[in-house]
Amino acid sequence: AIKGLGEGPVVGLLKAREEKSFENLWDICRRVDSQTLNKRTMEALIRSGALDKFVHGDCDYARAKLSVMLPDAMRAAEQSNRNMASGVEDLFGDITPTAAAALETHEGDYQFRPWAEQQRLTAEKETLGLYLSGHPIDEFLPELAHITKDRLVNLRPERAPQVVAGLLHTMRTMKSKAGDTIAFLTLDDRSARFEVSLFAKEYEQFRELLQKDLILVVECTVSVDDFSGGMRGRAKHVMTLAQARKQYAHRLAVNLEQAQLKSGFCEHLANILEPYRRAPVAIEQDVESETDAAAAPDNAAPPEGCRVVVHYQRAGSRGCIMLGQDWVVSPADDLIQRLRSEYGKDKIVLDYKR
Repeated sequence: AIKGLGEGPVVGLLKAREEKSFENLWDICRRVDSQTLNKRTMEALIRSGALDKFVHGDCDYARAKLSVMLPDAMRAAEQSNRNMASGVEDLFGDITPTAAAALETHEGDYQFRPWAEQQRLTAEKETLGLYLSGHPIDEFLPELAHITKDRLVNLRPERAPQVVAGLLHTMRTMKSKAGDTIAFLTLDDRSARFEVSLFAKEYEQFRELLQKDLILVVECTVSVDDFSGGMRGRAKHVMTLAQARKQYAHRLAVNLEQAQLKSGFCEHLANILEPYRRAPVAIEQDVESETDAAAAPDNAAPPEGCRVVVHYQRAGSRGCIMLGQDWVVSPADDLIQRLRSEYGKDKIVLDYKR
């Protein structure tokens, strides 16, 4: 079931495993012929999650570490097999413990970051044809709750347009009698699937955004489908999640505790934010706190992008630092993923306009 893993490698793995279970990554590389189980097939095993148990930690950590260990493991296994074939091990002893220890115990020798959730899920889809350990939309459901009224399963017909969101699962097109192209999108948010139609004008306007497995935010009218009895929608406007963030998000919060503030924190955070800074916009009043934000005049021009706020907590106290207008940033997905990788998935929160 793993793409890139043919019958030959599978037979080699099963034959070696009949003797005894595999102990670690190096053990697989050593005991299965490298002509059969090459780097490409090993990468497929790692990306599918088949080797997660060989590393302590969650699957994002395990797959990242296995990926950086793989070249060393294959080289060490090849050297061990050459030594065995030439009789070197008979003279100088078995090098197996040394090679295994070098790969498995010296974790500090490998510099890497755990995989992002989206990277893991993409790798699973490419190797297995499905998302196995989660769903790409899971990470963004708390965010989408600020943009949409409800999950797809709870949609009900209304006269006014509604904003819905989901992963683009499938798309099909057809020609109308007038020769115009009509598109039918199936959105999936794990609670339900919902079909939205785009007529010729909207299809031509938004066709560049219609990419499979992309999260879309759609403004549409919802009605009852007389044929199926379920809900259907007619799209008026389509956005990607990145575009929706730019329109709706107004503050990026970094929530940290004392133990997470390492030396050089300010400089490091500045380096992460720098590529995403927007040109400062003059407003009538600086917003220095949440209280001030609530009291800001309605005619104050908001900055184009997100203000950045750092919430800091230590034993017995906590505080909030709002970065100045010079540090208004564009809430790009690359920035959000980098911050979550650096400080933790639950430590980075986007606040949305009501």
